[in-house]
Amino acid sequence: MRKRRADEEEKSGNGERWLLTYSDLITLLLALFIIMYGMSTENASKVQAVSTALSEAFNSTGAGTGDSTGTGKGGGGGTSLENADPLGTIYKQLNGYIEQNDLEDNVDLVKSDHAISIRLKDKLLFLGDSTVLKPGSEDTLKKVCQVVDQVYGNVQHLTITGNTADLGNHDPENEADSWQLSVDRAVTILDFLTANGLGPEKMSLVDLSHYNPVAGNDTEEGRAANRRVEITITDGAN
Repeated sequence: MRKRRADEEEKSGNGERWLLTYSDLITLLLALFIIMYGMSTENASKVQAVSTALSEAFNSTGAGTGDSTGTGKGGGGGTSLENADPLGTIYKQLNGYIEQNDLEDNVDLVKSDHAISIRLKDKLLFLGDSTVLKPGSEDTLKKVCQVVDQVYGNVQHLTITGNTADLGNHDPENEADSWQLSVDRAVTILDFLTANGLGPEKMSLVDLSHYNPVAGNDTEEGRAANRRVEITITDGAN
């Protein structure tokens, strides 16, 4: 009787062992599905990365065949090539604009390895000895904003400097007027740039009165060259 009961218990135990095998199989299948899903997700990410890289490459090629206009607002929305050489981008586009619009007598570009200065002369910008912008000057200033905005994310700093001409009257009243005019004109340009999308967090003002001439003050032509506002942009590589 005991032997029969033992045989029945052994058969019952063997009958339940298939459940363990089935459980192991389900676990293995679940692990396999998880691995396959992970591989498919990773591949999708790789495909997306390749797609993005190809898109940027084609966009960069297309940008080189036409006018670059830029649509960002102070965030540096240009292509990777533009951001790699922001000063070169600014120089190339503004120089083309100056030549196209015959502005060589009104705007000078001075470029070094890590900075570019845009010299906007008084006869382009202001009415008389005032801070009032001439109507025609706004188109040029908007172009400057448009070009700089494309690469603003890779620009380290932008300095706006006011300069006047030395008329030979160095008495305290005239000196004070010269200093005040140079800083007020710099502020006017800063206000225009920020109103047209360039972030002020990268800007600073400098007023130099008549103490930083680029030409002699003994001729009207020289004094006209010295009356200017300079926008100096650095790329942060130095």
